[in-house]
Amino acid sequence: MSDDPKAPESTEGDTAAKPTAAPAPTRDLPSQDDISAWIGGQDLPSLSYLFDQLNLKRMDALIMQIRKEELLPQHWQVVSQREIADDTSFDRLAAVTRLRSRLADPEAPDPRAVALKIAWRELAGKQPSLWTVADLMVAIRRIIDREIEIDFHDLLSAVRDVWTGMTLPHGQTQLDQLRAVLSFIRQKTRK
Repeated sequence: MSDDPKAPESTEGDTAAKPTAAPAPTRDLPSQDDISAWIGGQDLPSLSYLFDQLNLKRMDALIMQIRKEELLPQHWQVVSQREIADDTSFDRLAAVTRLRSRLADPEAPDPRAVALKIAWRELAGKQPSLWTVADLMVAIRRIIDREIEIDFHDLLSAVRDVWTGMTLPHGQTQLDQLRAVLSFIRQKTRK
């Protein structure tokens, strides 16, 4: 018997345990150093935690904060065109060919190319090599809005690899901007 007068008394025959709410699993969010290492080419599956549990309202709030910090252009807006090119044109894109060439078996399914194709569709067939970080955020917003099943780690890594493979300064500029945006989102995300 307990010394606490408010504690419920238990009987010896009472074997049924009362259900308790399980604590929410903690997510080990990537550190700022992890994000920089990921930009440099390392694998970082925990990067997806920044987007996995976002709803549309929270995503829009983050975008407004990112714009206020001037990490995205002030004129950024969601693409209104929804006409999508034929899927075979995606497979013929030079950026997609380069992405798949990194695989041991280029004919094997590549989850990063699959995620990139989903975002490509959401951006109405805009070539990934022409994307900006703002375009990527539009795609992520649409994916969240439409509740499309996707691994954000695969999407972000595919876009990073497309930009890394570019010889023009556009790729490095976008990688620098992506690092800043992801670092900002990391600061605003709770475990």
